[in-house]
Amino acid sequence: MIVTEFLIFLFVILVVKHFWDNRRFYYLASKIPNSSFDYSLKGLYQILTLDSKKIYLIAHEAFNGNEVCTKAWIGPSLFVGVVKPEDVKKVLNSKECLDKPFVVKNANILKGTLFGDLNYWHSHRKLLNPYFGAKSLLNIIPIFNEKVKILMDNFKELEGKGDFDVFYSMTALTLETILKVMDYEVDIQNQKSEVKNAFIDNLVKFTEIITVRMFQPWLYSNFLFSFTKMSKDQNEFLTDIGEVFTKNVIKNAKNLLEQEENNNEKSKSFIHALVNPKNNFSYEEIHDEVSTIMMAAQDTSAIASSTTLMLLGIHKDIQQKVVDELHGIFGKTLDAPYLDFEKIGELHYLDMVINETMRLVPVVPYFLRINSSDIEISEGYVLPAKTFIVIPILRIHRSKKIWGEDADEFRPERFEKENFEKIPSYAYIPFAKGPRMCIGWRYAMLLMKIQLANILLRYEIDSDMKLEEIEFKFHITVNAAQGYNIRIKERVVD
Repeated sequence: MIVTEFLIFLFVILVVKHFWDNRRFYYLASKIPNSSFDYSLKGLYQILTLDSKKIYLIAHEAFNGNEVCTKAWIGPSLFVGVVKPEDVKKVLNSKECLDKPFVVKNANILKGTLFGDLNYWHSHRKLLNPYFGAKSLLNIIPIFNEKVKILMDNFKELEGKGDFDVFYSMTALTLETILKVMDYEVDIQNQKSEVKNAFIDNLVKFTEIITVRMFQPWLYSNFLFSFTKMSKDQNEFLTDIGEVFTKNVIKNAKNLLEQEENNNEKSKSFIHALVNPKNNFSYEEIHDEVSTIMMAAQDTSAIASSTTLMLLGIHKDIQQKVVDELHGIFGKTLDAPYLDFEKIGELHYLDMVINETMRLVPVVPYFLRINSSDIEISEGYVLPAKTFIVIPILRIHRSKKIWGEDADEFRPERFEKENFEKIPSYAYIPFAKGPRMCIGWRYAMLLMKIQLANILLRYEIDSDMKLEEIEFKFHITVNAAQGYNIRIKERVVD
């Protein structure tokens, strides 16, 4: 009895000490408006146990309300959603907000530039930046054109055969493309559909596992996680991607690097920079970087291009405007010629369509940062150090205050120069902005324009989906729960 009373007394003392030592943190937090999220034990239980579709809905609703910021407690962790564009700009460009919180780090077993801590990110990003600049992409455009031609050949088998989920075709294309960019040639697009689709399904399951771990803190422990079925599934996938792709990519790059050094040549691929002993990266670092870049590149482009095709299948009038632009550039042909930088730069309306797609359905719905010191934002609110700052992209992208009453509608004309100039610069951030902006955003945009231009010149896209009926799920990225179902038939050209 005495021991029990002592333990209770000790616990109370520790709790009181915690709140006293962190009184300024809790005082500043108390001034921030509450979000609509139920952060009672009931609300905590719901968010820890719901499926990916309901997590998406709850997370989307969590930071509605105040037009500056709102807070939610998940256990002892303070989450603050920042929604005002000028405050988003301040957060994304602040040196105090470059790191990512443990909910991101602990749930992602692959570090890489995307998920690594501040020191890891800084060293890798500095090395990789030149390889994703505009000049370097000139060397990659031929690969894009080559791989898209394979896609077009495979689309012939799908023509006139009813609905199909275009996500599988887009993922195979983007995965094969990024591997070729890393100087590793592998035939994915021409694999039998059951083999190709099974691998892509596993890739989707892997991102789902990462998402579940983000929302279930007890799984941050690798020991506890190892007892779950998810751990087994994850290990099987990592074995596949490690043995089939990553391991071979690294081995091949090392061989090519040795040949280049013997011939006094300089590689144009970032993979050779990673494996170069002069840069002193461990095998684990190289492995994680290759795997992360590979998955991020295929996931972003595949989802965005699949969503664009589905939306164009729904909005046939907008699809026709894209086709009219393409005919104006290439003539009334079914086959796009080689698309170089100059021709890609002429695709203004297609560019608007892609931007509007990523505004309406951003591939990544939230960015997370943690601040190393206090940050003051609009209306005098102060985010105390060690706040988990959430940038709810979906809410910002669909804000009626910013985009108008039709913010939930698909209208590419928002991105006409005279219209877009009226929009705050940080109200549209599909790839983020600031120092940790997505390194591959130019890569993704170029690939999407080339593949969409080719598809839309040859095929008429149709879809029975309705925008307001599409359900989304949260797997790090936003995926359409029903898939990306379209039909294609060869376009009639006068």
